[in-house]
Amino acid sequence: MRRPSLSAAIVLMLPGAGFIALFLAAALGMSLLQSVGYYNMTGPSGFSLQYWGKVFSSQVWDSFVYSVWIGTASAFGTLVLAYPLALFLRRRTPWNAFMNTLLRVPLFMPALVAAFILVNIMDYNGLINGTLVGLGLIEKPVRMLRNEWGAIVILIQIWKNVPFQLLIIASVVQTIRTDIEEAAYNLGAGRFEVFRHILLPLSMPGIMIAVVLVFIGAFGDFAINTIAGPTYPPPLAVLMVTSANLMQEWNFAACIGVLIMAVSIVFVFLYTRLARAIQEAEA
Repeated sequence: MRRPSLSAAIVLMLPGAGFIALFLAAALGMSLLQSVGYYNMTGPSGFSLQYWGKVFSSQVWDSFVYSVWIGTASAFGTLVLAYPLALFLRRRTPWNAFMNTLLRVPLFMPALVAAFILVNIMDYNGLINGTLVGLGLIEKPVRMLRNEWGAIVILIQIWKNVPFQLLIIASVVQTIRTDIEEAAYNLGAGRFEVFRHILLPLSMPGIMIAVVLVFIGAFGDFAINTIAGPTYPPPLAVLMVTSANLMQEWNFAACIGVLIMAVSIVFVFLYTRLARAIQEAEA
């Protein structure tokens, strides 16, 4: 059977990939042009870097640091739970089918609904505070929501993204041949050595993809931060929407959008280099 030529493959991919690439390029191009003064919706259009000057304000810097923290903590916090689960589910046990079904429940629940549920549970007059006060363990409710570290936001992001990371990592972990581990055990390696020199390097491609995708999603998240995030600093996505819709500063909002995309690209680049360096060191 003849393989399709390159031109035939491109034609076959155009209806799907071409559609995505077209709108992605349009969105990126429009954002870049608006960030330098073009397509001004509230005044004259023309090349200007004045909007980028506002990006270097203390508010944007605080929002940037907060968003990076949320993205990083969510990505690696999810990994701490998802990776051991992927290794556990790699072994065939009677509980595998039940656990796989249970762990996929967050995929079918919108993140906004999960945020509302946790807010009601952990609110100042919520279930946890009401229970603790009723049991006499505390005298008055404790404020747990909207702290500057975004603890509830990270908790919701982890809960939401564990099944997502698990699907990616498990698909890679399950391809690791068990006879390689058995050979290592027969040669005197312990569990930690097998994990460090066999399981971790071979599962690194899945880990890399899972962490990068969760970081990008959490870094640019709007819905969860709107419900459970702190009043200050606002994450970049919330600041972007507020600037565009409430302040009518569309060009400044475009600058923030470009910043979000640039940080995501830089994170992908750095994490890819790190993962490659780890693989080369283990080779």
